Amino acid sequence: MSGIIFFKTANLAGIREFYEGGLGLKLWKDQGKCLIFTHGTLKLGFCEAEASETNGIITFVYDSPEKVDASYARFKAIATGKPERSEYYQIYHFWARDLEGRSLEFQCFMQPEKKTKVKAKISILNPDEAKPKVLLTRLIPQNAVDALQQVFEVHANTEARNLSKAELKQHISKMDALLCLLGDTVDQEVIDVAGKLRVISNYAVGYNNIDIAYAKARKIAVCNTPGVLTESTADLAWALIMATSRRIVESDNFVRRGEFQGWEPLLFLGQDLHQRTLGILGLGRIGEAVGKRATGFGMKILYTSRSEKSPDYEATKVDLETLLRESDILSIHVPLTDETRHMLGKRELAMMKETAVLINTGRGAVVDEKALIKALQQKRIFAAGFDVYAEEPKIPQELLALENVVLLPHIGSASFATRAAMGEMAAENAIAIVSGKKPHSQIV
Repeated sequence: MSGIIFFKTANLAGIREFYEGGLGLKLWKDQGKCLIFTHGTLKLGFCEAEASETNGIITFVYDSPEKVDASYARFKAIATGKPERSEYYQIYHFWARDLEGRSLEFQCFMQPEKKTKVKAKISILNPDEAKPKVLLTRLIPQNAVDALQQVFEVHANTEARNLSKAELKQHISKMDALLCLLGDTVDQEVIDVAGKLRVISNYAVGYNNIDIAYAKARKIAVCNTPGVLTESTADLAWALIMATSRRIVESDNFVRRGEFQGWEPLLFLGQDLHQRTLGILGLGRIGEAVGKRATGFGMKILYTSRSEKSPDYEATKVDLETLLRESDILSIHVPLTDETRHMLGKRELAMMKETAVLINTGRGAVVDEKALIKALQQKRIFAAGFDVYAEEPKIPQELLALENVVLLPHIGSASFATRAAMGEMAAENAIAIVSGKKPHSQIV
């Protein structure tokens, strides 16, 4: 059995010139209104239609990196990036686009490298056996490290990577305090080996990385850093709202590729924000701050919440279905819980307007990522902006291939001042618990 990948095209003559004349594919069959090309075992067909299909990825596979490099040298004019190795997929590849905007991938498969076990370098920053010990899973701003050293003997991971669970278990056993990140899983298995642990101070407002119930049962305090990152994260949410609605990243790439030939009446048309409806999924601190910024655009504001809220601007509480159906911009700000996981799936996304934009600066798994990718591919919603992902740091290739998305590396709180303030609060929380005082923010 053999197979053919087919696409519809509104420019059959141009397709033939591009794939046969430009890429050098062989024409296998000419059916008049349908052309089929071959490349090795790949058969690629294009059928004439009124509108072109441009979703999906056409992948050309080579047997060595040298051949991928040779293809890049030949097709550099249509490439959208240089050849690079993807450690996650174990491929060497580069991306390009055909004349109608389809994604082309030129790749070869790499042999997985044998990995040797590397142990994290844990440094004692201020040796002092008389002090209680804190494990710092990653280096954070120096103001926080300085504060910790006043009270603790600080054991810090000085490498630019997160600790594995095995490494965390290895180093936590003699610790009085743990200052950790969202990427550190502090579950029952880890807590069980932490015989002296008195406090888990999370360098984040969220805490779904920690088994809260088990920590409470073991009489271990858990603290977080709410409030200090509210305004910076709200700023970032609005950066995504502007970038996605007005197609800023697409336009920037267009200019950088040298394709700008002057003003055009239909070039990169986007969605207006003024006088539109902003829907806020979860009107907590950050959601409320995002809504406040919308008042400057004269937007109608809707929100969902487990309780009535009283923001200092006009906003209407609605049910989820109303929020989805009426929002032009939907911004996600609920925490990740069993109740909110995949809160937005295929059914919910289908309720949204085709002109709507979805923004997620909350938690990736609140949205069914696969369902959202399909909605974006099929243009059932206009665009999306992400600062968080379902399985960070893994991002699906299908998402990376889409042009109607803006993708950020979880930088919602990444301003100099905010990260320093987060570090200060996380340090002070840990210090307060071991000193028998009340911390700024204690979850349990």
